[in-house]
Amino acid sequence: MLKNLTIKNVALIRFTEIEFSKGLNVLSGETGAGKSVVLEALNFALGQKADKSMICHGEKECSVTCSFDIQNNNLVKSSLADLGIEGGDEIIVKRTLNIDGRSSIRLNGESVSATMLRKVTSQLVDVHGQSDHFLLLKEANQLSLLDNLGGEDISKIKNDISNLIGEIKQIDTQLATLGGDETSRARKIDYLQFAINEIEKVNFLPDEEQNLTERKKKLLNLEKIALACSESYDALSGEGGVTDVLSSVARKINYISSFGKEYEKLAERLETCLEEITDIAELINDSCDDNFDPNEIEEIETRLNTLNALKKKYGKSYQDVMDSLNSFKTELDLISDSAEKTEQLLTKRKALILRLESLYEQLTSVRKNIAQTLSKKLSDKLKELAMKGAIFEVEFTLQDGEILSTKGRDNVCFMFTANKGEVLKPLSKIISGGELSRLMLAIKSVTGGNFGAETFIFDEIDVGISGEAAEVVAQNFAQIAVDRQIVAISHLPQIVSMADVGFKIAKAEEGERTITHVTKLDDEGKTFEVLRLVGGNSQSNAALVHAQEMIDKANHYKQSL
Repeated sequence: MLKNLTIKNVALIRFTEIEFSKGLNVLSGETGAGKSVVLEALNFALGQKADKSMICHGEKECSVTCSFDIQNNNLVKSSLADLGIEGGDEIIVKRTLNIDGRSSIRLNGESVSATMLRKVTSQLVDVHGQSDHFLLLKEANQLSLLDNLGGEDISKIKNDISNLIGEIKQIDTQLATLGGDETSRARKIDYLQFAINEIEKVNFLPDEEQNLTERKKKLLNLEKIALACSESYDALSGEGGVTDVLSSVARKINYISSFGKEYEKLAERLETCLEEITDIAELINDSCDDNFDPNEIEEIETRLNTLNALKKKYGKSYQDVMDSLNSFKTELDLISDSAEKTEQLLTKRKALILRLESLYEQLTSVRKNIAQTLSKKLSDKLKELAMKGAIFEVEFTLQDGEILSTKGRDNVCFMFTANKGEVLKPLSKIISGGELSRLMLAIKSVTGGNFGAETFIFDEIDVGISGEAAEVVAQNFAQIAVDRQIVAISHLPQIVSMADVGFKIAKAEEGERTITHVTKLDDEGKTFEVLRLVGGNSQSNAALVHAQEMIDKANHYKQSL
């Protein structure tokens, strides 16, 4: 429910704060006094596109703040949670716009975008005459309205549909494991056999990549290796090399080995070193003689490219490729032996689809009956609202192909024309705010308020009506306001009389400027406002009595609800 609206520097409004209440809130005033400015400011706070022309002349920025009671609105609380915003039982929106066209939006103190704001406020307020917040302009919401009107009958069918879809999806999961239908299974078998053959043909070996990479590195550096080996061999075994020196030392120590055990041990160690160095020298010499095939590097490159291509398709490493191979073989064995099981599942699935189609037909039939009843009631209600030539219909179209949705096959579109003989058009194509508002008032009256938003705002609803029709509009407002908040802008004394709370919007010259003020009406103020609207003379006791009688009659009607 909308609790408070604070407007600063919007058009002719310097500053005003409006405290709204439950039930029917009516804003009235002279033409041009600024009633539309209040609605424009509210729409701005709800996320409508901003235009810097709304800023009061001479000011650098404007701002609008509004607060909502969401104590019993779990849907809005959930939306806030999705945005990561703490909600509690209240929402406070503050939006500012400066002369440079820059806008800032705060939702419970958190900065949000206009899109994020609309996601929340569209569930709070249903503004008639402004498509951004008009829930029923969206065809998905029109279908939801029909289903809500269907009550338990629709709920049971949709529950049965949901259960069937669950069974079908379980079968689809099993079929996917078994390769799907015959065509899909054959395609899957071909792929698995191809992948297995491709991997096995390559004959990928453990550590092969590492060995090839090392061999390639060696071949690319053979010249450096040969030079190092040659120089090292000469240093070890060449004339005057390490082995010659060690041999000389070994002979000298061996000569004195009989003079003490320590010399004998040294002689043995020197002999061992000489043998080790000699062996190392021979190994170095042998490595220098490594045969080099000019084509070997190209062969290694080709092999590595083959292995990389295999890894790109089946895994990042040798083990990943082998795991894929084993998985493919297991799946191929399963699918190859699953023809009978697949046929059983497909037969069961076909039977479930037939049952589902039957439920879809039942759902469509119930919806069409609801739509027919709704159209009849709306036609009668629109006649009461001085729209005798108005026609309302619900257009049904069916989606083609296999549909697995609890919504069924139906697409619906609410079609309307205000005048007999004119072509029916979707609600979203209706231009007149007054016609749209009255149609929505009729819908809400005959549907009992099956809408998510707790606050309805009506603009221009009294265009072209008076007398008895105006009385009916006021009574319909009162009916809806029993469990919904209504904010209405009106010129009709009947609607002002019916108001639970009234506000007078007036403008006055203050110095060199014209300022709009919003005043909450007390009982006396309400009487004089009704008197003004009926064109009575405030000095006439009879006129005052008549105005009070209208208010008393309205109060009596509200008490009867």
